[in-house]
Amino acid sequence: MTRADLVSGLWAGHYEQAGRRYPQQMTLEFADGLVRGDGVDDIGTFTLEGEYRVEGSDVRLGWVKTYDEGHSVLYLGEISRGSIIGRWSLTFGRGTFALAPARRLDAQEGSA
Repeated sequence: MTRADLVSGLWAGHYEQAGRRYPQQMTLEFADGLVRGDGVDDIGTFTLEGEYRVEGSDVRLGWVKTYDEGHSVLYLGEISRGSIIGRWSLTFGRGTFALAPARRLDAQEGSA
């Protein structure tokens, strides 16, 4: 994968906690090694700030997702097949997540 897989715009997917999946949607902006954005999930609205690194064919990302109501969650992931997959954590929990560009998700649903 390459930097070209870091498409700024709407991304959608889920996070998993205690064996359940919860949908989340966010607008991500990638520029000059930084990632910023905002979004919404079942807990509420949030902003995020972090960074990405491209090393050969590997793209790694990390950001802090901060809810408008207060708590923050650390996300660490990588690009795999055009999606961002990884793990999230905070002091009282952890789990996995997956996100894909919303345009790609729309195209897949249209071909089903």
